[in-house]
Amino acid sequence: MSLLQTFLASMESVYGNFSTVPDATKWRPPPKSGGHRGRYLWTDAFGVLNFLTLYKELSLEGDSKATAGNYLIFAQRLIATVHDVLGRTRDGLSRLPHATDEEPLKGGLRIGKEEETGPDGDGQYFHYLTMWMFALNRMSIATGDPTYNRQAISLAKAIHPHFFLNRNSEKPHMVWKIAMDLSRPLVASEGHLDPIDGYVVFRLLQASALKYGDGEILKEEIADYKKVMACKGDFYVTRDPLDLGMTLWTAHWFADRENWARHLADKCVYQLRNSHLNTDRWGLRTP
Repeated sequence: MSLLQTFLASMESVYGNFSTVPDATKWRPPPKSGGHRGRYLWTDAFGVLNFLTLYKELSLEGDSKATAGNYLIFAQRLIATVHDVLGRTRDGLSRLPHATDEEPLKGGLRIGKEEETGPDGDGQYFHYLTMWMFALNRMSIATGDPTYNRQAISLAKAIHPHFFLNRNSEKPHMVWKIAMDLSRPLVASEGHLDPIDGYVVFRLLQASALKYGDGEILKEEIADYKKVMACKGDFYVTRDPLDLGMTLWTAHWFADRENWARHLADKCVYQLRNSHLNTDRWGLRTP
């Protein structure tokens, strides 16, 4: 089985046998991503990115170009479904507070937890939201349609102040989980990577906004993340493979131009090279 076939099989284990769908415009994502009402924001963010990857890879193959466009449609359909489910209350009867038909993401997006309350209950996670923003941004880049990046910016502006405590002070503090209605923090501690997630993803959204003529629309928000990063100082690196991978992915966007990102990426590579993971085959250098 080729890498592409393995990739497709993995996607179809979550999103069904989409390869044989006769009309991509009528495809409905099955409720299998592991969350409430069948949708889980983290899983579906990567689902969108994977559909875009399939679109790009198959567009490069002469005999597959005709079907490559289906994967772009699948990504569009998944985005619409997530907004319709996780952008609404758990009973599905109304949009989240502050959201409108014109701006459906102004109320944020639920995590999609099975339980409504409790320590592992539903709410809104900062790093899930930034990953969804990134997926929307990549959708804009893949399609050339600024609508998706503008949706990401609408989401960014809507949730940003609710994840900050003492935002206007010299030492602002972030929280990593808030209520479904954005009304209060559910976990008052700060996610270790949340400030750099916000800084990097908001910078990417800003770059696309400038390209589309929307101006420096996230200038103030980016400054907030930069202030938190300055307060935290040096970022530590764990031995957890998932955390290492996400940290390295986040840092790589600016590793060639900003010292904090270069230093953090080097620490991740060092940890990988000295862990139980076999990284020699990936050609990772030791700083």
